[in-house]
Amino acid sequence: MVEQVFNAESTGPAVVNLTLPLGRITVVSDPKVERARVVLQTEDTTGPGADAVRRATSRHRFGRRMSVQVPEIPGAVMMSGTGNRVTQTVSTVGVGQVVTGLTFVGGQLVSGGSTMPTIRLIEAFVTLPAGSSLAVVTTSADTTVYGDLARLSVHSVSGDVTAQTVHVLETDTTSGDIAAETVTGELAARSVSGDVQVFCYQGDTANATTVSGNISLSATAQATGFITANSVSGDVHVTGAGHLTPRVHSVSGYALAR
Repeated sequence: MVEQVFNAESTGPAVVNLTLPLGRITVVSDPKVERARVVLQTEDTTGPGADAVRRATSRHRFGRRMSVQVPEIPGAVMMSGTGNRVTQTVSTVGVGQVVTGLTFVGGQLVSGGSTMPTIRLIEAFVTLPAGSSLAVVTTSADTTVYGDLARLSVHSVSGDVTAQTVHVLETDTTSGDIAAETVTGELAARSVSGDVQVFCYQGDTANATTVSGNISLSATAQATGFITANSVSGDVHVTGAGHLTPRVHSVSGYALAR
């Protein structure tokens, strides 16, 4: 295993920026934590995946701001832990499909016409004090957040976003799904083919858009301001928002607000 650990320079709520091209990101926000920390790990000990973890860098600004960046691995193919899914820096495919001349069966590379690197999962474990914010830039890393964040911003191509409680949630993804238990402030969610789901919306501004993904949002009596939810071919379902007069629309799917 190769591991790198980055700690914030100061204690208290932090603003962390993380760039991880592909892998998996797990975030825990805990009131008992005093200092933000980012741990990068891979089971690879040699090769481009291990090198990427070793070459990861961090920068600090004003004490409470920390940026951690894992370098790109051009054309890398990542094997999942389950052995039935492979991820490339430009796309994700299932078993038996071909990626740029490489054929995978049962999660194993059996033939190929190129020298594209195959790596194991790169994991980022982020631990944050209460009141912290996180910004993620990734190609295909899933982001899962446990606990409360002041702000979560994720820009990805195919990575999913799953969060518990966020005050401000900003997401922009091509094919990843976006799901949050609770949003207490602003919601700005955009996905091309992924779904957007918020189980408990009690904020002041919500704007969700998809092309073919579905949108599901459940508002509470505490929600204020406006709600806008639009899809081209996906279904839109907004509930509990009668006091807000939500604006919902879908071109070829159904759109329901009540």
